[in-house]
Amino acid sequence: MPSRCASLAAGLVLAFGLIGCGDGGVRAQVDGVLNRLDQSLARLGSALDGDDLRNAKLIKRYAADVSAAKPEIEDLAAVLAREATREGTLFQGLETRLQDVRKALPEAGAPAAAYADVAEELNSLSAALAIDEFNDALADPLNVLADLSDGMLPRVDAAPASATRRANAAANFGPGSQLVGNPGYGRWQTDSGGNSFWVWYGQFALIRDLLGGPRIGYGAWAGGRDYSYYHDYGRRNYTSPSARRSQSQVESTARRKFASEGRTFRSPYARSRQGASTSLARRKFASRASGTRSAAASRTRAASSRPASFRGFGGSRGPRRGK
Repeated sequence: MPSRCASLAAGLVLAFGLIGCGDGGVRAQVDGVLNRLDQSLARLGSALDGDDLRNAKLIKRYAADVSAAKPEIEDLAAVLAREATREGTLFQGLETRLQDVRKALPEAGAPAAAYADVAEELNSLSAALAIDEFNDALADPLNVLADLSDGMLPRVDAAPASATRRANAAANFGPGSQLVGNPGYGRWQTDSGGNSFWVWYGQFALIRDLLGGPRIGYGAWAGGRDYSYYHDYGRRNYTSPSARRSQSQVESTARRKFASEGRTFRSPYARSRQGASTSLARRKFASRASGTRSAAASRTRAASSRPASFRGFGGSRGPRRGK
């Protein structure tokens, strides 16, 4: 029967090499991985500073165009424009997660198995910090600006809102709905009756204040959500462990409430939504296929090594469907 350590090694995608199952050297190697991720974060920040990301440049341009055409929502456009900078929710979230990983490291001398959760987070962060992946993830705030332009500006890497709603039989939750359910922009608040509804964080409340629209309940959103990059491709990479736990709790609460009322609950991740552009879908398909081959090769290497002598840390799974 394989050891716990050997099982962990086979189950993790390897990009930063193999780590011995013995106590010695594990912490040092994990610290090395974290240092490399710090370097990736710095490179990403420099790319944002230099306007090297296509979608970041488009966010700034779209925000300026929307502000000029609709001055009444200039403040909201400015909030969304910050998503193309180091001050944006996406970048700040990655920075915070790197800090949180360091705080959560096991004590020195802990066995390799104690690092399982850390390894999962390093996998996700490694993928999320890739410049191309980060660029793709900016499509959601970019396309909120496109929708706010009333057709003046085209969506990027996604079909028009009217087309995705038809394809997915989705509800119309109004402009900004790509960001609903994304823990960077708000949270699901559950009342004493077990009903959950979406609450925007900070200045993103301008989406509600300026645009109006219905109060979005979790059950209606879960069954009727439309396509978004975060929910259909980026959730694994761009969700912190604590946010993932919160998402699971909200879904479990809704599932129990629906069952008690004799209603059918539809998970927001029971199926992937259509709406990505053909080029984006092809890139993600190729990335998943490459990740599967890399994982298979890693498992082969782990199996051919000495029994119970290695485990993997870090690595890029590649973007995967959020389920």
